[in-house]
This record gives sequence, C-alpha cells and structure tokens, in this order.
Amino acid sequence: MKNLFASLLFMICFQILSAQKSTQTETFLILPESELIIAGSTNVNKFDCKFNIDLISGYMTVEYAEESNCIRFSNLDLNLLTEGFDCGNKRMNSDFQHLLMSDKFPEIQIRISEIQLISDEYLKTFISVRLAGIEQNYDFPVLLGNNSFAGKFKLNIRDFGLEPPKKVLGLIEVDEIIEVRFKLMIERKY
Repeated sequence: MKNLFASLLFMICFQILSAQKSTQTETFLILPESELIIAGSTNVNKFDCKFNIDLISGYMTVEYAEESNCIRFSNLDLNLLTEGFDCGNKRMNSDFQHLLMSDKFPEIQIRISEIQLISDEYLKTFISVRLAGIEQNYDFPVLLGNNSFAGKFKLNIRDFGLEPPKKVLGLIEVDEIIEVRFKLMIERKY
C-alpha cells in the first residue's frame, strides 16, 4: 500500500512539474498600426518621440510556458533602434539621440518576461528595459483589446546613468521622468 501511494504521489508530482515546464511556441505579426512613444517634458513644454514601428513589424516566434494564472516568456524581446525615434524635428532628434548615448548604445532592449491575468480586461506585465548599457525592471497593467495590448509606464532616466540635458544656458531643463506609451496591434499566424 505504501508503494502504491508513493508511486501515485510521484506520478502526480511528475505531471504537475512537466505541465509547468512545457514550453510552447506562438508566431505573430506586429502590425504597422502599432504605436510606441517616449513622452517627456521640459520646464517649458512637452515632447513626444514616436518610434517607427516598421523597424520591428514582422513575424516573431516566441517561446512561453503557462503556469496557473501567468505566462512566462523565454525570448520575447523588442530591440528598438534609437535612431528609429522621431521627436518632430532634426534638432530634437539630435538631442534625443545624444541623451540616449546612441553612438555607444544604438538599441533599447525591452524584454517581456512574464504576464499575469488580472481580469478579463487587464494583464500585469513584467519587463526589463536595457538602456545605455543598464538594465532596470518594471511591472505595470496592460489593457487587453481585440488583438491589441495598450499600456504605459514611467521611468527615471537617471536610473540608467543618463543626465537630463539643459539648454539655453540652463534655462530649459528636461525632466528626468519620462513616460513610455504603447499600443501593440498583433495578428496571430495560424
């Protein structure tokens, strides 16, 4: 009887562990209607730097594992070329590239590691952002839509070793807090 119980317990544990570790793949397309914007402000005005989605649109295949109410990703990375951001004019683009140290660090990497279902409308997303050679972790809610994901989060550029620039003899100062807003439209490949 002891052996039967031990065997049954072993089989249950094995099934639970193998179910949790089972990796699946999904292929999807990031559609050109998607948006990714870095928004900031100065003591004088506000600015939006919009990313050229064509640089990341295309098919992506991701690996993931489902565990109770969350999904863990092993390779869901968005590599954003810093030169892909348009802030509205050449001078602002140049200043933005200089701020991000794009000559030394030409990419911003966003790694989505996990999502947790909060409700029928929201996910909690866990990401890491690698900017200027430094990585920071964030979590925030994401609104689920019909094949879309929308959200925003704030970060402090000083956390990445970046100094907010000052212009016009220090009269214009960029705020150290910026907001990343996105709406990713996707299409699954069947």
